[in-house]
Amino acid sequence: MKSRIIWALIAGASCVVLRASTADAQSNDSTRGNDGQALRFESYWGNAKIIRGADGPLVGTAGWFRSFDVEKLVASSAPARAEARVYKSNSFRASVVGTIGATAAVVGVALSANNSNNASTPILIIGGLGAMAWGAQHLHIAFSALSRSLWWYNRDLARPHLAPLPTPVPVPARETEQDKRNQDSE
Repeated sequence: MKSRIIWALIAGASCVVLRASTADAQSNDSTRGNDGQALRFESYWGNAKIIRGADGPLVGTAGWFRSFDVEKLVASSAPARAEARVYKSNSFRASVVGTIGATAAVVGVALSANNSNNASTPILIIGGLGAMAWGAQHLHIAFSALSRSLWWYNRDLARPHLAPLPTPVPVPARETEQDKRNQDSE
């Protein structure tokens, strides 16, 4: 008789475990749809790879003189489009000014290396380094805008497995005894 009870317990436990694993697999399938649509970026040496999902395909590369259209990628979200425009304008400015600054600094160093006692060499070096710093600052602003753009896009993705937010219920104001006395005295 004890063996029948043990077999019944084993059969019941295996049914519970089987149902739990099936439910986990179904919930993972429903979340993979949104995880596969979410965007992220990985930055390296002034460039950023935009990747769809946790380990999905490379969607595009953004960075120095890259013409990848982030605004088109995040077109489904209005705040994401606005941040993508900020990224585009700051990225282009940073690329142009940073390149001009680097060129000016290299020319200044080359002139000073040739023992040229010209007053323009320190101006070129200092001006070039300043332009490079300004370009780096704007590149940082651009990548921050790119990050915000992707965040807004991911936030606005449709999530069918989540319940909609409840509508707020108006709460009636309570009248205290003091309020009633004040109204009666008026």
